[in-house]
Amino acid sequence: MTELGALAEAGRALEPERTIAALAGAFELWRAPDSAWRARLAREHGVYSPEVIQFGVARALANWTADTLARLRARELRAPFAAPRVTAVWLAGSIPPSAFSAIALPLLAGSAVYAKPSSADPVSARLFAESLREIDPGIAAAVRVGSDAKVLDECDAVVAQGSDETIAALRARVGSVRPFVGYGHKLSLAAIGPGIDPLGAAQSLATDVALWDGRGCLSPAWALVSDSPRGRAAEVAHALAGALEETEDVLPRGALDAAESAELLELRARAAVREGTRLELAAGASTWTVVLESSELRPPAGTLRFLSVVPVSDLGSLARFLTPLAPHLSCVGHAGFGPDVSRLASLAVAAGASRLCPLGRMQLPPLDWNHDGQGPLRPLVRWLDVEG
Repeated sequence: MTELGALAEAGRALEPERTIAALAGAFELWRAPDSAWRARLAREHGVYSPEVIQFGVARALANWTADTLARLRARELRAPFAAPRVTAVWLAGSIPPSAFSAIALPLLAGSAVYAKPSSADPVSARLFAESLREIDPGIAAAVRVGSDAKVLDECDAVVAQGSDETIAALRARVGSVRPFVGYGHKLSLAAIGPGIDPLGAAQSLATDVALWDGRGCLSPAWALVSDSPRGRAAEVAHALAGALEETEDVLPRGALDAAESAELLELRARAAVREGTRLELAAGASTWTVVLESSELRPPAGTLRFLSVVPVSDLGSLARFLTPLAPHLSCVGHAGFGPDVSRLASLAVAAGASRLCPLGRMQLPPLDWNHDGQGPLRPLVRWLDVEG
């Protein structure tokens, strides 16, 4: 029997109640207060500081429970349907909860999983599969972690993460007959309205900036701040600098490779020569950078705990900033809009966003969110309409 044949055979064990119990048990292992799995990931991951791993994984998985899994499956899947026998999951990036959910969701739909880890994170997928084996070896047998690209030609469905170019190449390889779910390049931003306390908003935003060191598609690339009364954006920028300095003590940034260090130096250099900008930097280090911009023109997207604070005059200015970001806008984190949050939601969805959430939660998407505007289970399965 081929490896995929054996994997498909193991997938016969994916009865819904048993699968939900196994996944919920594995998530509980990871979020437990003294989780040995989180501690092991913190030792082996290599990209993020142990503190970020410990905090980020526990917070991300806080509501990934059996009830959440059962509701998601009931919402997305109604008989009769056929799940893929084997789904190939091609991972990208370095954020552990993203790898966990990408493996868990096809299992929840009833499909065995062949997962290819990201080169930036060869650890998370493997450890999650091992933790699942601790809970239920039968369910875990429906997961393989490997790097055999031939699986793309033999599997029944593909879920892929990566750059737009990678997604286009994989989509062409898979063809139009088999289900293909691709998650390409995305970015997010924070929007801060007039009805905020600058210090409170800055503290929430600092969590969004620091968690996963600004590497994810849900990390804020800019903070748009209503400059009403005039000078409010400067208050927020200064408060954010203080909040990031405090956050560094609790959630220190991980080490950067040479390319990332060069990228950060370039972002700082370009910001320093833009007319009217004001930079606040971590003392004696490059661990964070806050740039107060002088106009509503869009500066380069921030990353690696570098964030531009852009003053905007009103929702119309915010809309002009958002519109060109389609189709790459993912999440808008917000604070201080009061009853205008419904208008903000309309602007966000028109610009292609698939998530609007309070500041401080940008990096903590629910397991059942409509990633890139589509349900996490429905695109994988084949439906049967029964008429008459």
